[in-house]
Amino acid sequence: MTIGRAVALLLVLGALALCVVQLRSERVRCAARVADLRSERLRMRRESWALQMEIARLRTPDQIRECIERYDLQVLLPHPPLSRARSAALAESR
Repeated sequence: MTIGRAVALLLVLGALALCVVQLRSERVRCAARVADLRSERLRMRRESWALQMEIARLRTPDQIRECIERYDLQVLLPHPPLSRARSAALAESR
């Protein structure tokens, strides 16, 4: 084997070793990302359950009124529906 071939073989083996190290580090990064996403999914699922429980507690009007008073919310009455004549006049003015 000549010196040139030996150097070429060492370069190829060195490049392969670098590729293996790169692939392993990428695999570790991906595994860490998967673990992060799983923990985030678990956190979001718990938050969803908590919100569903809050919705279940607010099913009756008395409970809704209690929540409004507790958080000091300003609740306005809905606007009355427009009469047909007035809605037609608004449509014609556009």
